Amino acid sequence: MARQIPRFDRHFAAEANKAVEIALAGERIRADPYAGLIARRELSISRLEALYETAYFRVFLKWEDFLDQTFIRYLCGYRPNNGTFTLIDPPFARIELAEASVLGSQNYVNWADPQQVINRSRRYILSGNHEVVLNSDIARITHFKSVRNRIAHTSAHARLQFDIATRTLAARRYPASSPGRFLRDVGVASPIPMTWLEVISRELKALANQIC
Repeated sequence: MARQIPRFDRHFAAEANKAVEIALAGERIRADPYAGLIARRELSISRLEALYETAYFRVFLKWEDFLDQTFIRYLCGYRPNNGTFTLIDPPFARIELAEASVLGSQNYVNWADPQQVINRSRRYILSGNHEVVLNSDIARITHFKSVRNRIAHTSAHARLQFDIATRTLAARRYPASSPGRFLRDVGVASPIPMTWLEVISRELKALANQIC
């Protein structure tokens, strides 16, 4: 009998929540009337925005690791908690063999780009969870990736893709193409206001639950 995949989605959710809490803790300290002028001065808006960028980058790295870990195990014959699929070839006997096959002659493969993950899944699995779930939200995930890349890179291309993402997601361009300003901005106004950091984290957690 095929082994059931561990609940990597729950682990990702817990790690994402911890990352988001980095930024929210900064907000609470800055807003606390007892924190004093020193705390508010040290936690300037620019530093608070940097906390949001750090938190988001941690969330997205955990997302990439989640995709990697679940995909490799599906190639080894693990069965998902949600859905079903068929491997094109017999399952790998060991995780190391599956990893070697996915890497091929490369040192690493891209897990941030949803289209690349979908293409990778199609080589090994018929209608795999990664393909189906990522395809269902590929436009938004691609924009989420652009936010990640803007934090990691300062190139003109990264800025352009980030501006396209925020125009689509938030209907505006942020000064200096600042990911921190975007992530701290309100993404959902009601019934409970949430920042874009929280909105994207919640969406990725929901997708992880469907994949796993």
